[in-house]
Order: sequence, then structure tokens, then C-alpha cells
Amino acid sequence: MTHLRNYWFQDGRGLDTHVASSPSALRQLKGRVTQSVSDYADAQAEHCQPRAGAAGICVGADETFFGLPVLVLIELSSGFIFIETECENRTYQTWMEQVQSWQAQHGWHCHYLVSDGARALVKLAVSGLGCVNVADLFHALRALSRPLGQALARRLAALKKHPDERQQQQLEQDDNTYHHALEAISQAIHPFALDSSRWQTERDVLTHLAPPLQQLWDLAHDYRSEKAKAALDTFEDQVSSFAQGINAWQQWVALALEAETPEDAIRQWVRSGLLPWVYWLQQADKTRQPALKHRYQKAASDAFDRLFDHPFTQQLADDQQQQWVLWCREFCAKYQRTSSAVEGRNGYLAKLHHARRGFSEQSLKVLTIIHNFELMRDDGTTAAQRLFKHEFPNPFEWMLENIGELPMPRKSTKAQHAKTLSLDGFSA
Repeated sequence: MTHLRNYWFQDGRGLDTHVASSPSALRQLKGRVTQSVSDYADAQAEHCQPRAGAAGICVGADETFFGLPVLVLIELSSGFIFIETECENRTYQTWMEQVQSWQAQHGWHCHYLVSDGARALVKLAVSGLGCVNVADLFHALRALSRPLGQALARRLAALKKHPDERQQQQLEQDDNTYHHALEAISQAIHPFALDSSRWQTERDVLTHLAPPLQQLWDLAHDYRSEKAKAALDTFEDQVSSFAQGINAWQQWVALALEAETPEDAIRQWVRSGLLPWVYWLQQADKTRQPALKHRYQKAASDAFDRLFDHPFTQQLADDQQQQWVLWCREFCAKYQRTSSAVEGRNGYLAKLHHARRGFSEQSLKVLTIIHNFELMRDDGTTAAQRLFKHEFPNPFEWMLENIGELPMPRKSTKAQHAKTLSLDGFSA
């Protein structure tokens, strides 16, 4: 790049001596590039189909607003964007019009949809997609924690004005109880029990959630926070939704295992031994909070000990074990309890919208294609590769091969005449 820059700008020469840079030429080039990106997506469409026996997906849905709402529907485990379009409104009917376009074409079976609980999205899951609606745990915990956190903060501010050592100690104790209760709630909502790695039922989830929720109820009563009590009521109404999400994933695993192998011994080994170990490893890897990471690592270590002691573990060859580990990694990624991928996409669109002062329908389509086929995770895979298990060509290399020649700058008659004279003089 340095050599090109020196070449283009030495002796006063600029880029416009090699490529047309007039506003009209750039607008035409932009149009060609945009069309080429769309052509790329059309060319890859035949490979963007559900694989036989692997048509299941889990999706997250939400809206973001830039004058008109932008509806976003993402396959959560891969990050592939199915829907990203501006609409007049965000009603259930509008959502269904968008969903039917890809569902009818590709025949995806959605096992569950994670959302913030908006009525249109709940209806979209239950009535439109015919799947389980799962409340977004991030939104739920945020709504649960805010009122009580604000009550504690107000009491702390009052103590700074009128210090009282005994009240200070009590407040610090209550604040610790508050944070530990929230952590316990988050740790309880997993497919496996944290202390035993057993598969959790709805009753198990309710049992593990009861103590921390009671602690929050006691704090809400002590601090006389009616908003905190209302938030607790709302959260408790969502508990069954969290459990349904766990149950939907467990059923999905069972169906996939039956399709993968007819041997019941292998299925039991995967379900009871291998899957919990791989799951807690992934949770530990994703978590940044040190204390929680240590807790998940401990769960993974305990699960590995149980896996190692399982009589079937030593019966499988190393290549078979590795194959099942990869299978479990893929399926553990399919358990999603938040729609954070959608929130991240909304934030990305918001940044671009404000930087560019808006974007057209065509430019939004291009951004979606780039996200699906170009942006990579740390493992070097794109969303399309993860979902369809196919190696797609690089979109920009494909575009350069298919876009044709770049527009050249116009040459004036005077400049061309001067060049001819100089060549004639050189020949003489």
C-alpha cells in the first residue's frame, strides 16, 4: 500500500490520473459494486439451503428504529441474518410477511425463538413459526435488577450525607446479597445442573431459583420498593419460558441423536457424559467474569471426571470420540438463552446510520450480505459457513472478478495532442 501511495502521488500525480474520480463516475461505480454484491448472494443461493437432517434452527428477533423500524431476525448459533429490512411498522402481520418469504423457500424448522417479550414477537413464535417462545434472559435480569439496584443506590447516597456505621454495614451486606442472588439466578438457568451436570427439568429450575428469588423479595420488602416487587412478579411469570427453552433444546438434542446413530448406548453416553462436559467448557470459554469462569471451569472438570469414569468412554476409538466432541460443540452452541446477537447487530446498524445519516434499502441489503458472507469470528468462519457447512468464495474477490473494468479518466484533446508531439520528437 505504501508503494502504491508513493506511485500515485509522486510528482503531483493523483488517483484521478489512473481511475475516473468524477462524482458521476463514482456514483456509477458504486451502483456497479452494489449490484455485484447482490449478484454474489444470488450466485450462492443454491448452497444456502438446509442440510438433510439438519434443518433445525434457533432464532432471535428484535427491532431497531431509524425513522422506520428495521426488523432483524438472526439464527443465533451461527449469527446468520435471515431478515434485515425496513418496514412501516412492527406488528405481527408485518413480521409474518417477512418470515414467510424465507420459511416458504427454504423449509427451516425453528425450535424456539428468543425475544424481549414483545407481544408481536411472542405471537410470531407461537402462532407464526409454531415453536417455543423463550424470554431473553439478559433483558429479564436487567429489568429485574434495576429497581432494587436503584433503591440500594439511593440508600447509599443518603448514608453519605448522614454517615451511620451500623447502617453502612447492613447496606453492604444487602448489596452483596443482591448481587449473589442475581448470579445464582443466572447460574440456575442452564440445561444442566451446575453442581451435578444432570439434565434439568422445569421443576429443577424452579427449585434452584426459589432461594435467590426469595432473597430479592426480602430485600424489596425491606427497602419498600414497589417497583422491585412488580419486577419480581414479571420475572417469575417468565420462569416457565426459560424452562420451556431448556426443554425445547433437550428435545432437539434427542431428535438429532436418533437421526445420527441407531445405537442407544452411544446416545446415552453422549447425553449423560459428553454433552455436559462440552457445554460447561463452552460456557467457561465465553464467560469473562473471573468468579463465574472459575465456577464453570469447576463444573467442566467435574463433568470430565464423570465422563472419564463412564464405562463406554474407553470403548470408542479416538477418531469416534473426536467426531462426537465436534457434534456436541455444534449442538451446545444451539442452546441460546439471550438474543445478544440481535442487540449487537442493532448497535452496529445504529452506528452506521448516524455516521452516514441513513441508508437505503439497497445499502441495507448489501450490509446484510457482507455480514453473512464476509465477517469472520475468531475461528475464521463466516455466518454462512457455520450455518450451511459450505465453503463460500470470498465476496470481494468474487466481486472484483465479475465487476468488469474500472472506469478510466477522460483525456483532453490538448493533453493527447501534447503527448503525440512529445512522442514524435522522441522518434525524431
